Amino acid sequence: MVEPKSAADGGPPAAHPVEAPRSRGALPVWLLGIIAVLGLGAAIYALVQLSQVRKEASRRLTDLEQTTVRTSETAVRADAEARAARERAALLEARVAEEQSQRESLEQLYADLSRGRDEAVLVEVERLVAMAGQELAISGNVGTALAALQTADARLARVESARFVPLRRVIARDVEKLKAAPTVDVTGIALKLDQLAAGAESWPLLSDPRPQPSAAATPPAGDPMAPSPGAPWWERWVERLRMELGDYRDLVRLRQVETPDALLLAPQQQQLVRLQIKLRLLNARQAVLARNDRLYRADLVDAQALMTRYVDVRQPAAAAAAGLIKQLSATPLSVDVPQINDSIAAVRAARTAPGR
Repeated sequence: MVEPKSAADGGPPAAHPVEAPRSRGALPVWLLGIIAVLGLGAAIYALVQLSQVRKEASRRLTDLEQTTVRTSETAVRADAEARAARERAALLEARVAEEQSQRESLEQLYADLSRGRDEAVLVEVERLVAMAGQELAISGNVGTALAALQTADARLARVESARFVPLRRVIARDVEKLKAAPTVDVTGIALKLDQLAAGAESWPLLSDPRPQPSAAATPPAGDPMAPSPGAPWWERWVERLRMELGDYRDLVRLRQVETPDALLLAPQQQQLVRLQIKLRLLNARQAVLARNDRLYRADLVDAQALMTRYVDVRQPAAAAAAGLIKQLSATPLSVDVPQINDSIAAVRAARTAPGR
């Protein structure tokens, strides 16, 4: 601004104050007012927006806190569930371990029982095979030995164990050998000897007072007066004489015997002879059951000698009995039987095998 000239400058004093001239760069007042209003509006708007931002931030912070709380609660529940799951897993692991231990114990027990069962079966099979071997070695009884081996094979078949398959093969081979071996009908021979012993009481003796007419002395049915064909001359003569005597033919008896003392037996001695024959036959029966061929033949020879000496073998019953005794004495009791050493060795090898 230009100051007014003072009195010292000699000019006249101003009567009215003079307005200072406006600077060219100054803004109008209304413009400043507008700017102030705009600034105030902007400040108010900023305050409003700041308030809204604060509210939104407060809301979001609240939501975040709630979310955080919910997340914390979820985390706590998840942690509790995880702990429960870990506890259940640990419990399950303990149960699994216990079950595994029980399973191992059961498997061990089953293995022990299986080994014990197999051992018991082997002991029984070994006893049966040993019995079959003894029967073959001592008495030659093929039937008993065959039954023992078949029983042993059936006992092994019930176990159904693969380790017994080789043993069963060996036993099967021995069974086939025994089936093909020659056998002696011990039961049939014993029954025949029982029948002979039972009929010894009815055999006619040479010393009987009234002997039964022999088959050779019976005349043919067509001609009662004709002599028997094929008979010795003296028997034909005696036969004619008896026929001529008629009812008195029993007063005269002519017989040819090799042992005259057999005709002189008293009734008590006759009973003793019958008992001796019966005893020899029963002893022969015992020898048959014991497979003692020597005693069997000796008793039959003694029985046959007693019959030839004291029994009237011309009678049908005595003749049949004598023929049967002769037939039985020719029957062998001792036959070549196969041995079962393979089965015995296989059973012993199965019992001593490692890992039983």
